[in-house]
Parts: sequence; structure tokens; C-alpha cells
Amino acid sequence: MMREWADFFPDVLPGVPLGTPEPTVVHQLRRAAQEFCTRTRAWRAVLEPITTEAGRSAYGMPLPAQTALVRLEGAELQGYGPLTLWRPGPGAGPYLMTPDARTVSFGRLVAADMALVLDVTLKPSDTAAGVDADVFDQYSEVIARGALARLRGDEATRREFLSSCDDINVAVWRGRSAARPRVVPYF
Repeated sequence: MMREWADFFPDVLPGVPLGTPEPTVVHQLRRAAQEFCTRTRAWRAVLEPITTEAGRSAYGMPLPAQTALVRLEGAELQGYGPLTLWRPGPGAGPYLMTPDARTVSFGRLVAADMALVLDVTLKPSDTAAGVDADVFDQYSEVIARGALARLRGDEATRREFLSSCDDINVAVWRGRSAARPRVVPYF
């Protein structure tokens, strides 16, 4: 479920000059949300399975409406197991990559009628009418701060926004980890 950009207005409009055009506020909210989602990778989703076909190696990703891909986090080919995601450098064995953030391609052909399940990080698209409700519920104040920094041209607020994004990034990924990072002593 999506929350509309207007849901951010109570946090944003009091901080901008009276008469700021609503389309400008919406545009800066969208850009702040895109930057937030890219920096924190907080909006995770498992996409609908893609059924493989014989002789075909590229498939369109079933991204939810009004979203764009930030990163392909994981992939599993049911009946085969987890797939290696291509990263720059030498690779071996079966792998999966996304050349354009809209499609995925196998490094080699796979059997037909297998379900490919993708774990992805998303952000609002350039035409999105809002942001994911869970992201809004947890991080609306941070995204509003990012929009305010953009609307005012305020570098101090922008630094606060970026610092909050970094803190959230660490908290999100520690929360998804089975172990706590080891503390290195300093002498």
C-alpha cells in the first residue's frame, strides 16, 4: 500500500515559505524519498516469482507499480537454490544480473518451468504518487527533513538528513543480521 506525498505536508509545509507551489513540494519529497531509499536500502521486497522458459535467458522484473529498482539483493531458483549475483570481476558458474534495472539475465540458460524469486530494494519511481506505507510509517520525518533541506537549500539540514540515512542504513542491516558485529578494541 502507498501513502501519498500529501501525507508529508504537515511535516513539510510549515517549514517552507508561504506560497511555495505544491508541485515543487511534491517533486522535492519524491527526490528526498528516492535518495533515502537508495542510501538506506530500507524498502525491501520479494517479487512475484518468474517462471523460466526453455531457450530464454532474459526476463522482465515484476516490479510493483510506481517503483524503481535500487539493487538486486538476492535471487533463488526454486529447485536449484540461491543464485550468485553478478558483480564486477571474474565470475564462475551460474549467475544472475540486471543490465538495465528492469530485466534480469542468466549467465547461462536454465531449465524451463522453474520459479525465480527475486529479493530487491526499491525506491519510488519518477512518476510515483507516494511511498510505501511501511517506509512512511517508520521514516516519514527523515524523508520530510530531506525535502525541507532541498526546498530551503539548507546545508545543515541536509547534513542531518544524510547522517540520519547513514544511521538508518546501519540499523536496518544490523537488524537483518544473525550476529552482532565484533567490537575492535583501540589501545
